[in-house]
Amino acid sequence: MSQGKPKEISNDKNRSNLFRSVSEVKKEISDLFDSISSRIKSFNIGHLLLILLALHLFAMSFPNNGTGSNSTGRVFDEVYYVKASQDLLNLTASNLEHPFFGKIWGAIGIYLFGSDFFGWRIFYVIIGTLAVWVFYEVARVFFSKEKALFAAAFLGFETLFFIHTSLLLLEGPPILFGLLGFLCYFKKRYYLSAFSFGLSIISKEWGAYFVAALFLYHVYVTRRVPATRKALGLIVGFALILALTVLIPLWVYDLVYKPVVSGVVWNSPLQNLQYYYDYHSSLTISASDAQNTWDHFAWGWILPPCGKLIPCVGPLPHGIQPSVYYEVTINGDLHPIDWLGIGNLVIWYSIWAIVPVIAGKILVRKATNLDIFIGSWILCTYAPSLILSGIYHRVVYAFYFINVDPGLALGIPMVITFIAPYSLRAQRYWLLFWLVAALVFFIVFFPIHPADFINGS
Repeated sequence: MSQGKPKEISNDKNRSNLFRSVSEVKKEISDLFDSISSRIKSFNIGHLLLILLALHLFAMSFPNNGTGSNSTGRVFDEVYYVKASQDLLNLTASNLEHPFFGKIWGAIGIYLFGSDFFGWRIFYVIIGTLAVWVFYEVARVFFSKEKALFAAAFLGFETLFFIHTSLLLLEGPPILFGLLGFLCYFKKRYYLSAFSFGLSIISKEWGAYFVAALFLYHVYVTRRVPATRKALGLIVGFALILALTVLIPLWVYDLVYKPVVSGVVWNSPLQNLQYYYDYHSSLTISASDAQNTWDHFAWGWILPPCGKLIPCVGPLPHGIQPSVYYEVTINGDLHPIDWLGIGNLVIWYSIWAIVPVIAGKILVRKATNLDIFIGSWILCTYAPSLILSGIYHRVVYAFYFINVDPGLALGIPMVITFIAPYSLRAQRYWLLFWLVAALVFFIVFFPIHPADFINGS
């Protein structure tokens, strides 16, 4: 019997060492997470904006071949908007299907820096970076600094938002001014809010979606507040400033540029608005378009891609595949530049978690102002495309979903808070995991391949 004791003692020591090893591993993991958490806490919106600005400046440099409206270095609808920006400088009316204000930034860039890639795109890069900053300030109305920073990162690294604010495209300005309108509203600067929303609308027509979202949100938060003469006066003043901000610049544009459509010279901003409606109403989904559910039917944007990734629009160099816009020479070798019109699906598909959570809260009457704000944003920016494509068979494009991005970027932290309401640490880890997944997608679909510059082959 006595011979068995040393083995028992030895086994006890082994168990003790094993438990100690497991404990040490747990401590190391805990220390690692604490280190990550401390680094996250020291990271602020300024760091994020600098990173995004650097990435934008890098991406906007490709392709950079040629100058002028005939250059093959234009991507997507830059084919149209570079010329439209030059026409603004030449006092020539063109691209009348969209208001002029969204293209004025390209005109200013061309005037200051010349008609090349830098002049075309620099102000849209600045607008995209500022939009993330303003969005962060909007998120701060509802979230802590940390969660607002996560929300801003989700917007900044949303692939389609990044692409459309790296090029001379019209989506950045209306989003910036729409966000600024909401920020002014939350700061109780209502007339500045109306002015900002007006600038959003004359940047691109769908700025009206953001005004509709504001209307729904305002009706909800003031539903129990009795109407007063002062409140009614503010509403009338808001509507008047909004209308004048849209109509006066359009009227001035008509006086200066004298656009002619079907032999009729425009002399009223109402003619502009009528033309926007008529033009876009005429764009209906053809039989061939109907085969591409991903791009032409709005419900396809939140389903697994049904077709090929959307290639850029415009003339392609000879021999280049549709998904590759141009090639750059690095150390004597050619490398593709892939500007692909695809959103960050890690963020886009979050709508399947966000909408049910908000709907559930509304049903049990526990919806907060944040829930209503997110719900109003998603409803007013996404439902129109669903209705237009599904019922009226009007042409819509997947990049229209860029307008939903801010609602999703706010919705992800909201959902995480709902899932883990009592643990800030769990919320942080979930948000970090979601952001890392979004970053991986962003890197995979980044238009320029950094490895090409490192390897040179």
